[in-house]
Amino acid sequence: MTQAHDIYQDFLDKASVALWNRDYTTVAAMLSYPHLIRLPETDRIIQNAAEQQLDAQAFRESLKGLGATAYHRLCRDAQFDPDGPGRITGAHTTYVMRGGSYLTDPYECRMSLMRQPDGRWLADAINVSVRKSGMAYYHPDNIRARTGRPK
Repeated sequence: MTQAHDIYQDFLDKASVALWNRDYTTVAAMLSYPHLIRLPETDRIIQNAAEQQLDAQAFRESLKGLGATAYHRLCRDAQFDPDGPGRITGAHTTYVMRGGSYLTDPYECRMSLMRQPDGRWLADAINVSVRKSGMAYYHPDNIRARTGRPK
């Protein structure tokens, strides 16, 4: 698998299946830390795998609470960084479904992947375009920890 598009889509597929199956350890292992998430409302930095596992769980549970029956992400574009083949930047569309209908409007994301010395590709940042979707992107304990509010 040497095409940027194929690597990017394979990453999306593995991460999406792990999230859907509630395999939060695998989801967390697919990211590098600190990990930057850019949302329209704010930027978040995930500091470590334990924090990411809680956030992935909160996101998955919010999908369940909304009645989602499927979660798919499709690569629209991906390319190797012109300054070196160890980085891929790409764009994908996320589809949250209930039956055969969109539960939320499909939304666009941009993500970067970095090749590790062992050959794995890890996401180091993602820009998410969705706003006020009803989906929880962060576990409440992680939000409190980031803002200094007591748990």
